[in-house]
Amino acid sequence: MNHKIFQTSNLHFYFKIFFKNDKLFRLTFSDNKKDLINPQFSLKINEGKPSRFAKDVENQLDSYFKRKLKKFDIPLKVEGTEFTKNVLREIIKIPYGKTKSYKHVAEKIKKPKAARAVGRASGANRIPIIIPCHRVVGSNGELTGYSGGGGLLFKSYLQLLEKK
Repeated sequence: MNHKIFQTSNLHFYFKIFFKNDKLFRLTFSDNKKDLINPQFSLKINEGKPSRFAKDVENQLDSYFKRKLKKFDIPLKVEGTEFTKNVLREIIKIPYGKTKSYKHVAEKIKKPKAARAVGRASGANRIPIIIPCHRVVGSNGELTGYSGGGGLLFKSYLQLLEKK
């Protein structure tokens, strides 16, 4: 497993990616870089020669926050139950700048009564932003839960970023 911590050029958040065999399986972020450094690991994160994959993830996130990228092209390793994987595959299909309800996602995966379970699966998303769980809202359009750092405030920020 490899790690890399970086900051995009126009956002004060730091990002930490976890990847293996050129597949991203986790993304975390914080406004404090120290929050992302695990004291169990060496402070030399992603030792050795630079990873083209990590640089590509960094560049795509940077482009996204500059509003130049609307769809990520990053190989992912999504973990979880088949239900969770189905939910996250459906969430990836939600277009940039649009939102869908948990109920809509449940209907799309042929589990029309599973809106709450969709919410839990969305909340288990280990690759926020790239798997855009910020585009999933309550049935009346309200913001509910967010698996990424920054909570609902950051979810709101991501939605506003995409609507500009």
